[in-house]
Amino acid sequence: MIVNPKLWFWISLITIAASVLIIVLVRPLWGIDFVGGSLLEVKAPEENLEKVQVLLEDTFSISSTIQPTPEGTLIIRTPVLTSEQHQKILGALTAEGLAEEELRFEAAGPTIGAALRRQAIVALVLSIVLMIAYLAYTFRGAAGLTNPWKFGVAAVYAVLHDLLLVTAIFALLGKTWNVPVDSLFVTALLAIFGYSVNDTIVLFNRMATNWVARRSGNLLTNIDQAIRETLMRSINTSMTILLVLVTMLLFGGTTLRWFVVALTLGTITGAYSTIFVATPCLYYLTKRR
Repeated sequence: MIVNPKLWFWISLITIAASVLIIVLVRPLWGIDFVGGSLLEVKAPEENLEKVQVLLEDTFSISSTIQPTPEGTLIIRTPVLTSEQHQKILGALTAEGLAEEELRFEAAGPTIGAALRRQAIVALVLSIVLMIAYLAYTFRGAAGLTNPWKFGVAAVYAVLHDLLLVTAIFALLGKTWNVPVDSLFVTALLAIFGYSVNDTIVLFNRMATNWVARRSGNLLTNIDQAIRETLMRSINTSMTILLVLVTMLLFGGTTLRWFVVALTLGTITGAYSTIFVATPCLYYLTKRR
């Protein structure tokens, strides 16, 4: 099924480079979890958006980013508000008839945001290092096919492809629709990490099993056979997950909407990267020997 592994490897490399470029140049819209600030959601029609923004700037000298939702609410993001400022803003919005009621209020200081950023980075880096070590140990029996550590590197390469691509898409969504990258997004990334690696391990395990059983055939032949034997399993698993995610996307609430979108994108890229990113990388690493 992989006719030209080198071509697919370069496609994945270009995708990763483009994703990094988008993340650096466009930059994600960081949520208050990471940069600190306040989030206020009020029940108000979308046509009140500009009036609310003007009120906050003229009356309270507060800059804000406001996002309307399909549920007829406005999500207002501002710098960190004190309890007194919060109550005054809420009172002014109600008095001016710009909002009916407050649905939620969240606040996080910049110190907490910095700590969460560090913890998120440490969690991802530690997961990657442990994954390479685990896969190198797991596939030590397939040393005659290729070096065991290359299974780990190829799997992590595919995961990085998925995580960077999803993050780049969210950076674009943040630019166009004010979609934030918050702690829920990091949770989604870790879930994508687990799904993508699991799908890749199934394929690599079939390759290793076939090799140990026969001790014959070149790497490309083993890759092709393993893909054919696990393809339907991968498709069925992905479709089952997507059915659940699409249902949550259609009937779930606003709070989890972008979390579900991230998981949906990750499921699609994870199924793709198992075949068209991980195996070409493994092939390329082996041929480089």
